[in-house]
Amino acid sequence: MVDDLAVRRARAEAVAGSGDHAGAVELFAEIVEDSCRLLGPDHPDTLLARHRHADCLDDAGGTAEAAGLHAAVAADRARVLGPDHPDALLSRHLHAYCTGESGDHELAARLHAAVAADRDRVLGAGHLDALLSHAEHAYFLGLTDRAAEAARVGAAVVAGRGRVLGAEHPETLTSRHNHASHVGDAGDAEEAVRLYALVVEARARVLGPDHPETLMSRHNQAFYVSATGDSEGAVVLYDGVVRDRSRVLGPDHPHTLLSRHNRADSLDDAGRTREAADLHAAVAADRARVLGPDHPDTLLSRHLHAHCVGASGDPGRAAGLYGALAADRARIAGPGHPETLAGRHAHALYVGRSEAPDEAVRLFVPVVEDRVRVLGPDHPDTLLSRHEHAFHVGEAGDEDGAALLFAFVVQDRMRVLGADHPHTLVSRSEHARWVGLTGRTLTARDLHAGVVEDRTRVLGVDHPDTFVSRHLHATSAGDAGEVEEAVRLLAALVVDRAWVLGADHPETRASRHAHERFAERLDLR
Repeated sequence: MVDDLAVRRARAEAVAGSGDHAGAVELFAEIVEDSCRLLGPDHPDTLLARHRHADCLDDAGGTAEAAGLHAAVAADRARVLGPDHPDALLSRHLHAYCTGESGDHELAARLHAAVAADRDRVLGAGHLDALLSHAEHAYFLGLTDRAAEAARVGAAVVAGRGRVLGAEHPETLTSRHNHASHVGDAGDAEEAVRLYALVVEARARVLGPDHPETLMSRHNQAFYVSATGDSEGAVVLYDGVVRDRSRVLGPDHPHTLLSRHNRADSLDDAGRTREAADLHAAVAADRARVLGPDHPDTLLSRHLHAHCVGASGDPGRAAGLYGALAADRARIAGPGHPETLAGRHAHALYVGRSEAPDEAVRLFVPVVEDRVRVLGPDHPDTLLSRHEHAFHVGEAGDEDGAALLFAFVVQDRMRVLGADHPHTLVSRSEHARWVGLTGRTLTARDLHAGVVEDRTRVLGVDHPDTFVSRHLHATSAGDAGEVEEAVRLLAALVVDRAWVLGADHPETRASRHAHERFAERLDLR
């Protein structure tokens, strides 16, 4: 019977090697049961069969269950073989990996850090298994929004693998690829672009220009070029990646669709919003066909298509697209899911921009209530919906209601985000504007003056938002009877806007027109 177990193990391995992971899971489960009965639960062959059962379960998609099995095997191997035995460390490594792949990135990062430390101690810091654990630690740190720490750990992995395997070994190149991503996510997009250029060059030379990993590095290079603000440069890079991924992987491969998606994003960032809308629509249709209409990536493309349609100047159509998307998200994930709430918020927003502020107010009220309930009253998205609700209350004709609502939004954004946060400053500006529209011009003047001072300090004197606040401050001073002060402030603003934006820019013309209007009033006095 023991010999029979060996034959059955070989057969199970062959089934696993053929790609039939579900079949291998069944075979290994039977082997584990019989091995426990014939050899005992602590026999090394039984532990190996349990280990392989967990491996195949992970390959078959049962990653969460596999994490639990690997944890149990790790504990038993540590008890039977000793905690420092390589097999015990391997089971701990795979437990950490499956934990992360199941979605608990925080725990996975901690588990990998512990395994890495023990492998350093037992095997040596330069051992490939130790470096692998450090690499996984860095990877999951990146998924927990600790990019700077991930970059630090990843840099050590790059150095270690480069020393042991060579700078252009495929595993070293993988570490260099991941390190570049973490550097970019930590805020240094320009350095990420530089690192990716080197990785792209090396992967093209070692793996070939059409290798999927080379194409992946080119894709990421384009992503971080966009993050530096060079949207047009990113579009050019994405053009090449889309062309080559379509040729190598096929036009319907998820990676090809992702590159087309990102190209549309960069077109939008470059101001080519109509082109972006058309491309997002095409990607949404293809993702629906390939991945299914309810796939998260399909829904994301529909969301961005609607956004670009609205940004292109068609708020009515955007409202319809967002309404349909919100309904589908509610059907798939429930009406209170954060993504559903985001779609409902956008639907209400574009309904308001379609000159239907009363309907927008009606839609925003339940969005605010549900975001308070689901996300909490202090969540930035809740505060954003409250801001937009207040704005549309005013647009619907209730200036006093808008001023009151904005006063509360300002208070909460200052407490949660800080007085200098751009969102807080926007709410303060809107509060001042609606206060002025209620006829309290002196109060509005003082509120606008405070926003001008803080925006100048935080954003700079030539920032577009600072210009807006300077214009509103000047006109509110004039409306409060301080016509000479308004003329003085507007004269300076016209000069600055002409210098920064150009003499014929619409906002420069608006300030010039306001200056002329108040100057005429001054002459008539």
